[in-house]
Amino acid sequence: MELSQRIQRVADHQAILEQMARYIQAVDRLDLALLKYTFHPDGVVRFGIFDGNAHEFCDFDIPFIRDNLTMGAHRFSTATIEFHSDTRAVAESYMLGNAAAPTPDGVMLNFPDNMRYEDVWEKRDGVWRMSSRDLVMDWNAFWPYSQREDGPFAEMRRSRRDTQDPAYALRAGTL
Repeated sequence: MELSQRIQRVADHQAILEQMARYIQAVDRLDLALLKYTFHPDGVVRFGIFDGNAHEFCDFDIPFIRDNLTMGAHRFSTATIEFHSDTRAVAESYMLGNAAAPTPDGVMLNFPDNMRYEDVWEKRDGVWRMSSRDLVMDWNAFWPYSQREDGPFAEMRRSRRDTQDPAYALRAGTL
């Protein structure tokens, strides 16, 4: 592979990693437009709770999270990306998530989980987006939820579950 091709491959690898990060931010900040940006309009997801068109999934997922989870924080890691051509790649990444939600009787529970994303990425019109995403559950659990807001935590800035989160001020106008 020539040097220019290797440089392009590194740029493509980075572009996919950035889209993976956008996906996580979109879910945690309930940003529908950003979530849709990570998928091709004809993309598909297979998550068990929703199997079908990716943009329809986005329209389902953001309201579901907003209406059912009090808190959500996710991170991805261990991303393995394999290029099949200059415009197609497959990837596996690990996702560690944590959410809080009330039970029907009002008891708050914490729901940590570890899953893997199995993705097909396609570069169309110069932009890498997912054409498919499958979710694989590795483990999950739950326990009583507690959030500390006293002592040293009292003065800390708090995240928001919308586009008023501090992260958006950092990257205003970058997409």
